[in-house]
Amino acid sequence: MNNQKVSDSDLIREVLSGNTRSYTTLLNRYQHMVFTLAMRMLGNRELAEEATQDIFVKSYKSLPSFRGDSKFSTWLYRIAYRSILDVSAREMRTPRRIDDYSEIHSHNHPSESTWETIMIMERRAHIIKALEQLSPRDNSVLSLYYLQELSIHEIAEVTDLSKSVVKVSLFRARERFKAILESTEEGIALRTYNT
Repeated sequence: MNNQKVSDSDLIREVLSGNTRSYTTLLNRYQHMVFTLAMRMLGNRELAEEATQDIFVKSYKSLPSFRGDSKFSTWLYRIAYRSILDVSAREMRTPRRIDDYSEIHSHNHPSESTWETIMIMERRAHIIKALEQLSPRDNSVLSLYYLQELSIHEIAEVTDLSKSVVKVSLFRARERFKAILESTEEGIALRTYNT
């Protein structure tokens, strides 16, 4: 049987019936998604890897409580979001490394010149620095919406906020992000580069 064609709910039923290998399939489906969110919010590869492992252990232990009211991915994001915020609160004074981000988001661009590649990497680094200056909540709302492409409804489910609060939070986070980016020398350079 092709594991890609087996639904999440079928896999969950198999896990709850004692087939722990089915949880490995779920883990493989969502590991990148959870790790990417952890990297975006924590900015440190080692912390993100630890957080991802903890999230999957927590979700495995909590699986019997999954009622299927929402998609499994939304339920998993909820666990991930809360766990990552906890880690972020504990590690608030830990400096974040830009090279961690570039490591998972670097792509080979054979058709682009070296100069264009350098500008793309520098731009990415400036954006990440601006994201890091946001509160964990603002960072996560922007990441969930723009990077993980969750809907307002899904973000509301993940964060336990109402849709209207998510919309307002998203608007304010965008404004803060824009202000931070534009107030830095890097922001000036980005605006110059874009013109």
